[in-house]
Amino acid sequence: MIIVHILITIAFYFILMLLSTNLLGLFVRGLFTNPNLEKLESESHELIKQEIKKTERVGKWLNITAFLAIIGYLYATFHFWNIGVTAVALLLMIVRLPDLIWEIKTGKKITIGVARSIPKNALYFITTFLNWAALPVLYYFLYHF
Repeated sequence: MIIVHILITIAFYFILMLLSTNLLGLFVRGLFTNPNLEKLESESHELIKQEIKKTERVGKWLNITAFLAIIGYLYATFHFWNIGVTAVALLLMIVRLPDLIWEIKTGKKITIGVARSIPKNALYFITTFLNWAALPVLYYFLYHF
C-alpha cells in the first residue's frame, strides 16, 4: 500500500510541477517587455506600430488571465486537498522563478546543454534542493496531515 502512495505522490508531484511552472511562466513572461519589439516599434511604419500596440494590449489581458488562473489553481489545491499541498504548489512556483527570469534575460530556454551555462551560485543550489525537498513534503501532506 505504501508503494502505491509513493507512486501516486510522484505522479501528483509532476502534475503539480507542470501546472505550477507553466502558469507562472505565462504570468511572468507578460511582465517583461521584449526589447526587439520596442526597437521595431521605434523604427517602423505606423501600421506595424498599431499592430504592436494591439499585441501589447492582448498581452496585458493574457497576464491578467494568467494571474486569475494562478489564484484559481491555488484555491483548487486548497479546496480539494489541504494547505500543505497549496504550499507545495506555491513552493514549486517560487523555486522556478529565478530560472524563468534567467531564461527571459538571456533568451535561452533551459535544456540539458544550456544548463551548464546557468550560474551555479547559492540561489541555484537552494532552489534545486527545495525543488527536490517538495516531493517528501507533498507525500507528508497528502497522507499524514
